[in-house]
Amino acid sequence: MNPEDETWVDPSDAAIEDAADRILAFSDKVDPAVAAAIDGCVREIAWIEEPAGLDEPKLGFLLKHWQALPAGCDGIPDRSSLDVADLVPALGNLLMLEVERDGFDAIYRVYGTAVADRAARDWTGFRVSEMNRTTRTPAALLYRSCYRAVLRRPRPLYTEHQSPPYLSVYAWRRLILPLADGARPCGRFLVCNVAVGRRSLSSSDLEELQRRIQRPVPPAYPHTG
Repeated sequence: MNPEDETWVDPSDAAIEDAADRILAFSDKVDPAVAAAIDGCVREIAWIEEPAGLDEPKLGFLLKHWQALPAGCDGIPDRSSLDVADLVPALGNLLMLEVERDGFDAIYRVYGTAVADRAARDWTGFRVSEMNRTTRTPAALLYRSCYRAVLRRPRPLYTEHQSPPYLSVYAWRRLILPLADGARPCGRFLVCNVAVGRRSLSSSDLEELQRRIQRPVPPAYPHTG
């Protein structure tokens, strides 16, 4: 077994909630020390109000489009108001997730082709928890706690984190947007995920990548400890 596999921890609901609490303690940029304590790979976590606050054009485009959508439940745009034709500038980088267990988990209903290409696998139909347990990504707690935080405070949340060394990407910039689903203020997450940089992988990196993405996907289970 790879030593990293032995030390990897599947985030419990308690750990996810604690990390979400720390994110929610801030109204704009999360203190870097607090963000790093959630996961050492984190470069930035910030609640975003204006597209101008985003350096990545695709993220700025999506935030501006989201803000222009008709208000749904509790003032949050409803997923029914989305038109794929309007999202073309960011389409390959988009993920759509269906909220499960009050945001402690979510199912990838759409997994953008540009993201799948750089992540080396299309995770459509799988839960975030299943993806995490399969790849044992070091960003597991970051992913889960940010979704939980947006469920609790339905506002745009930006993150940037260093990519695992077995992917041909230096970092990921991500914008999480809540979408209402009928009477639910946050029933879906619309996410734009943009890869930063490209690096060459060694033969050992490629072996490690294949080992992680080709493992059987562990079944979902309640994890409330």
